Amino acid sequence: MAEEHKYSQSSRTYDPSPRMRSGRLSFASLGGGSLYGDDKNKFTYMGIFILCINTMNGPGLLALPKAFSECGIIPGVFAMIAVAWVTQETASILCDAIMTTQLRTHTVERHWEFTDLAKEYFGSKGESASVLMLSLTLGALAIAQITIVAQALDAMVIAALGQVVGFRYYPELEVVRTESSSLQPFGVNQPMVSTGFIVAMVICIVLGFMDLTSNKLPQYMSFFLLIMFSICATIHISPVAATQGSASLVGMDPSSIIGVAVFNYSVIIAIPSLKADSNPRAGFENAVSMSVWTISILYIFIGVLGSQAYGSSTDNIMDPMLMSGLAMGRFASFAFVWALIPPLPIYTILISRNLEQVTRKPIFSKIMGVLVPWTLALFLYMSEAFGVFVVWTSILVLGFTNYTLPLTIAARAFGGAPGRIGYEGITAWEAWVEELRSTWEDEIGRKALLLNIGITTVLIGVVIMNIRKALCGISTDDIIP
Repeated sequence: MAEEHKYSQSSRTYDPSPRMRSGRLSFASLGGGSLYGDDKNKFTYMGIFILCINTMNGPGLLALPKAFSECGIIPGVFAMIAVAWVTQETASILCDAIMTTQLRTHTVERHWEFTDLAKEYFGSKGESASVLMLSLTLGALAIAQITIVAQALDAMVIAALGQVVGFRYYPELEVVRTESSSLQPFGVNQPMVSTGFIVAMVICIVLGFMDLTSNKLPQYMSFFLLIMFSICATIHISPVAATQGSASLVGMDPSSIIGVAVFNYSVIIAIPSLKADSNPRAGFENAVSMSVWTISILYIFIGVLGSQAYGSSTDNIMDPMLMSGLAMGRFASFAFVWALIPPLPIYTILISRNLEQVTRKPIFSKIMGVLVPWTLALFLYMSEAFGVFVVWTSILVLGFTNYTLPLTIAARAFGGAPGRIGYEGITAWEAWVEELRSTWEDEIGRKALLLNIGITTVLIGVVIMNIRKALCGISTDDIIP
């Protein structure tokens, strides 16, 4: 009977072409060099650390004070630590799954993207589903970041020149000028594009057509600016927090912090690509873990300090910092905005790389990955949908893509029976039971299963709570723009 339950590994053997083994020549032709060329061109420990920090840094940080105010300081700190731990463990498990896949398929030199893993363990349908989820997630992150960057750059131009220019494209073409110093100087729901949007678009499209390893210098600059933001924001907010002290230790709405936290730790989806672009001797997992806990300190600090200063009065702490008129507040805001620009191309590069694995069309994938998010952002830039878009995307899509999908892939990797492999002499149901038993007997596989059950249950619970809150406590006009 034991012999009947053995599965054939012949279909698991994947022999990539010499082109795939030697490097992704298609991306090299678009700039950045071969991913499998000189190890000196790959990311070192510090490069991995900074790139992961930048990938997690985003507009979700600005929403932490309100989330902490609504859920309370103690639940907020606990939630951030819990999500950070889950993120660290998921990243480690996914790295082990990638290595296991490489060893079992005899493709140690092969570059495994997220969609490649999905195809290996779930077939072509899994590949299609994964690229859709990945594109939605990365696109949401990119559009959210594009929107806040463009708005703040407009405010920066006004602070420097006294006014900013925009171009309305409906109902007729016209040039619009404004002197308003708010975070949305042109107002909301305006069919137009501003100077800030154009500046950010030009910079990010140029960087987006490069590879990750060609974006080293911009990433280092972004990290430095994030440090400057942290220092200046602390100096600016501390006196306000000492005066107001409005946050409670335990709040009334614990659901909001989970959505914001999940949005802020969206680094798992980038792990396969970052790992492929890193020096194998750089200590990848340790660098990822260090980055998760380092940015967690910043998240908790900004959440606690900002909630004490502003409470739940604002969705975006950059707004009161800009409106204060104080030099330190403005400098902190503008440093944060420029820190967000270099990480933006990371999302578009990852979309392009995974699309290329499916379409095998590098130029098409680059165009789709880089230009489509900017085209969509054009319609969301001036829209009140920004807050709704960020929250609901993080709740409905990002969490499951960033945690559930990679942990499911890892569980199948350690179970020893991916979907493309058929068992001999048993039914499909018996094969699934055998795979589950095999996964449970593996230490890392068992951890992947338990962690997946836990985080997925929490994510489903948060979805239910937010849907109930939206239907019962908020009008339709407030939910749907």
